[in-house]
Amino acid sequence: MAKIALAGGGTGGHVYPALAIGDVLRERGHEVLYYGDPERLEARVAPERGYTFRPVRAMQYPRGGIVGKLAFAWSLFRAVLATRGELKRDGIELVLGVGGYVSAPPVLAAWTLGARRVIHEANAVPGKANQLCGRFADAILLTFEKTRSRFPDDKPRHLVGVPVNPKVLAGDRAAARARYGLDPDRPVVLFVGGSLGAAKLNELAVAVAKADRDFQVLHLTGPRYHDEVKAALGSSVPQGVVLVDYEDRMGDAYAAADLAVCRAGSSTLAELCAVGLPSVLIPSPNVTENHQEENARGLEEGGAALVVVEAGWDLAANVEAVRALLGDADRLQAMREGAKALAKLEAAREAADIVEALLTGR
Repeated sequence: MAKIALAGGGTGGHVYPALAIGDVLRERGHEVLYYGDPERLEARVAPERGYTFRPVRAMQYPRGGIVGKLAFAWSLFRAVLATRGELKRDGIELVLGVGGYVSAPPVLAAWTLGARRVIHEANAVPGKANQLCGRFADAILLTFEKTRSRFPDDKPRHLVGVPVNPKVLAGDRAAARARYGLDPDRPVVLFVGGSLGAAKLNELAVAVAKADRDFQVLHLTGPRYHDEVKAALGSSVPQGVVLVDYEDRMGDAYAAADLAVCRAGSSTLAELCAVGLPSVLIPSPNVTENHQEENARGLEEGGAALVVVEAGWDLAANVEAVRALLGDADRLQAMREGAKALAKLEAAREAADIVEALLTGR
């Protein structure tokens, strides 16, 4: 059995797919370690899941200026040298990079050692780390067909999708609604802005909660915005509205809902498709090369989602769009079917198969 390193992180969209692949590889008897930023999400989550964690000190790519770029190049060189020593000591035979600036030093260090390199790109538009690492990879794992042309033609590229934690699929509708105190017989719209929330999305959630409606609202505010949302709702939370500051059992939230309103990170979209949940997607405008909108358009083209961009934001029209969807059973059913058709439930196992094939030379 082989010793494998997962590398990358910074956000759940990088960390959780990496761990899903890592879990499969561990099930198959491989030893898997995690190389990441000691100050970011992976430093907490990977050890909690039983992974040995190796800190990587790396600098984020600067937006402009020759001085900043020179400092970045020097920092990357030092990080590659330091990580090279760690990989040698750990006896790593393959590095799987999942994106985020911290993924580059382990992948490049593996190249200098002659160890195998695989990268996984979760978004429609590759980040800068994966654009760099793709030139040195033995295989590139993709989520969107349109991304294939963004990597070198001489590199094997495999469409596998974004691995999803199986726990997301385990939610039970009746039990989830009981847990949140929701009426089992009335429709539910779920608002979720991610672990830190999202201001525009929360604004829409508050407006929907205050509107005349015959459906319920389950709002995952994010810890940062929880008190602000409560204050915006007034002295008391309206009937049929449930506020949750943070949810670590997303399977319950998805199971309780008939429609989700959320950002368009790749992991979130993979989860929506896996559970067959229709969605209104509000891509974050504050991401590299607007990749969330590219991600979201893929679901919209597949009939699984409605995309609403923040440019030209019309709160009243967006409230009405949510209300109209929840009142249109036929369209919701078509969106469910569209989401399920896009799901790639075997993504983690397919990725693990490719990793093992590289290790054995098949």
